Amino acid sequence: MVFELTAAALPVADRVDAIHAAVCSGVLPVEIRWDRPASDIELDFALAVAGPLVYNRARSSDNALWRTARQARSDHEPQVFLAVQSVGSAHISQGERRVVLRPGDMTVYDTTKPYTITNVGTSELLYFQLPRSLVALPQSVLEGVLAVRIGGDNNPLADVALSYLTALGRGYAWLDPRAADLVATPTIELVRAVIAAHHGGDERCREPLFTSLALRVKRYVADHLGDRDLTPDSIAAAHHVSVRHLYQVMARDGVRLSASIREQRLEACRRDLRNPRRASHTVAAVGARWGFADASHFGRVFKAAYGTTPHDWRAGHAGHSATDGWAR
Repeated sequence: MVFELTAAALPVADRVDAIHAAVCSGVLPVEIRWDRPASDIELDFALAVAGPLVYNRARSSDNALWRTARQARSDHEPQVFLAVQSVGSAHISQGERRVVLRPGDMTVYDTTKPYTITNVGTSELLYFQLPRSLVALPQSVLEGVLAVRIGGDNNPLADVALSYLTALGRGYAWLDPRAADLVATPTIELVRAVIAAHHGGDERCREPLFTSLALRVKRYVADHLGDRDLTPDSIAAAHHVSVRHLYQVMARDGVRLSASIREQRLEACRRDLRNPRRASHTVAAVGARWGFADASHFGRVFKAAYGTTPHDWRAGHAGHSATDGWAR
């Protein structure tokens, strides 16, 4: 279930109070200041709940939101937020720290201490909120990442997390309660892993890194599907684990790694073969694009999977809409 609110849909006279009430009841009590008249307020807000995980997206302009010391003291169930900047810029401060976020940056803050979020110009943030108890990491570890910029240059999981969380925030899983429940646990584990990755040398942080390994490997495979060198050995090396451990983790997740890579590559080839925008590409070029270096081998595995050759499959599906596949 998704709750959505836009400032334009609210009467000007009630706009400020209605927005404040929606945020306080849907997320948690805070104060909000707008640096423009009520008639000019811009806000596009969405909120979704999946078990213990709360997601919200807020696109707004020129405002500040803060949690007071009194509100923080009254927090009976402390929460942790991972914020992802998708548009514009925001400043987030907590304690003695202040971080400036730009698109692609992330940060963490919690509700047990005052914090301030200032949106400069038009800004959009995706927030993933979970109970502090589910972070299940030492307080000192959490304190170490509060109001600190997290990005690909300082956190080994940042790029994976950014790709996954952005896709999740923009997707439709939240519209189906069953799908939303399915993404809650892996999302929480990924948030834990991002926090833990800032303290990778700490023995207490290894568990969430290993717990999130299957999710990270799936994302890595999807991002490198066209690489001819994508193998269990290269995947294990990229994630600093042994091949044996990699196979064990993926097997527990119900994934036969080599077979899964082959199946995903074949599906990508099949989409390209029916895509009119790729009609000028030879069958061999399509196979090579998705990691099949040898055209004969590609033809054999394609026929084994689908009962027909790539040439015949393309001929039988000529003219199908490109919406059946996506250009990459």
